[in-house]
Amino acid sequence: MIFFLIVLIYAVGIRIGAYKIFEKRGIPGWKAFVPILCSTEWQKLIDKPTWWTAMLFIPGVNLFYWAGQLTRMATAHGRNSFLDHMLAVLAAPLYWPWFGFNEQIKYISPTGLKPGQKPTPKGTIREWADALIFALVAAYLLRMFVFEAYTIPTPSMEKTLLVGDFLFVSKFHYGARIPQTPLALPLLHHSLPYSTTQSYLEWIKLPYMKLPALQKVKRYDMVVFNFPAGDTVALSMQDVTYYNLVRAAEYRLRQMGDKTTNPIDMVKQEYHTEIKARPVDKRENYIKRCVAVPGDKLELKNGVLFINDKKAYEPENIYLPYMVTIQDSLNVTPAQLSEYDVEDMGGNFAPSANHNIMILRMTKEAVEKFKTFSWVKDIRQFTYAPKDPMEPVADVFPNDFKYYHWNIDNFGPITIPQKGMKLQLNDSTLSQYKRLIEIYEGNKLEQKDGKILINGKETTEYQCKRDYYWMMGDNRSNSADSRFWGFVPEDHIVGKAWFIWLSINYKADDFLHKIRWNRILTNIHNKWAPKS
Repeated sequence: MIFFLIVLIYAVGIRIGAYKIFEKRGIPGWKAFVPILCSTEWQKLIDKPTWWTAMLFIPGVNLFYWAGQLTRMATAHGRNSFLDHMLAVLAAPLYWPWFGFNEQIKYISPTGLKPGQKPTPKGTIREWADALIFALVAAYLLRMFVFEAYTIPTPSMEKTLLVGDFLFVSKFHYGARIPQTPLALPLLHHSLPYSTTQSYLEWIKLPYMKLPALQKVKRYDMVVFNFPAGDTVALSMQDVTYYNLVRAAEYRLRQMGDKTTNPIDMVKQEYHTEIKARPVDKRENYIKRCVAVPGDKLELKNGVLFINDKKAYEPENIYLPYMVTIQDSLNVTPAQLSEYDVEDMGGNFAPSANHNIMILRMTKEAVEKFKTFSWVKDIRQFTYAPKDPMEPVADVFPNDFKYYHWNIDNFGPITIPQKGMKLQLNDSTLSQYKRLIEIYEGNKLEQKDGKILINGKETTEYQCKRDYYWMMGDNRSNSADSRFWGFVPEDHIVGKAWFIWLSINYKADDFLHKIRWNRILTNIHNKWAPKS
């Protein structure tokens, strides 16, 4: 409501000014209040093609279009100062009525120059200011509508995408989103550098809108998206999901028999942290493989992923955990493991106290190498047994130990919600859909006397308003993904991982070996997606 009120104030202020500007030029003033006619006459006065009016109907672009139109009209009347241009855009509702009714301000020419007059050279400061503003606007537009740089920070996609890969994410493949919090410092995400101070204002909040897409999100695409469980964060503990902190606090309180302490207050006090809510477009960006699309049935059996009851695609270099039994006399060092490009998962994962058993993450190629070593007695894939919880706290979606004894290796079956799909609601299914109904689709959900109420009405089903996706890392034993926080709504989709422009191995000692030359300018989907 506030956003539309601001738009209305801006539109009225500009059109009042345009009314007098048109009359001074012999143009009927009433045209200023007819949207397309107003724009057409405006274009003529600044000598721009009338087809530019079409940019009014492109969300996001129209904001920059109007900024350009306003500054050009000011220039056409000889008001070419930096202050005039700033006021023409930022204070438009006040500036343009004053501008139009000021009899001393007269139209000169589209360029603001009189016949034979040469343009006045700009000062150095003005030239730098104009160049900086243009660069920021251009970078902001590119980042918003075309592509955005992204860095792989964690090993959840190993060995497909590596820590230190720098890639471009395409916004236009799936349709660029219009910023839902447009009042923000350009080129920053949610916080100022090296601080927890937010870089945006929530005075204006836009509904979910996006430009037309070239394609839909396809199964096995590598997708960048906003972290679904990132709507609330503990600022001093951003590497841990807020909801996991609260669930852990609830578990400890139950163990202590404490029924009075609020678990959220416990988190605040224990970690000395502030709790912050974030809008969708200001949540952390994650990158995973979309393994299931709307309507798909998904299940993991002993670490093997099945989609619609068929074994899912596995990348050739997928990184999986293996239980390796070695000879008694051999002491395998970290240096040896590094040589074979494997990762020790540590003793906490060992199925017994036998020190001759190691749990290692490795590719299938590394497994074949290990089988040839005389000191390896046995090697087999390691998975958690069915109904074997990983932790005492229900971290695995849907966080309900009463009905769901799932873990990261034995999970499901579960169906990915699709727009228009009717979800059956009862005591056992509600935990799957609770967040979807309440948070993602904005309904009031209640349980009273064994009944389920949505927006005050008793019901046993719910019809989805949007599509959802299921995201998983290729390094499945070391990936925070949909197995922990569930479905990813379509409005959280940021873009498609496009290509790697640089890759740095931070563990390498010298510069030449720090650059992974074979990964530079690599098209991600051409190399690491299933061949269709």
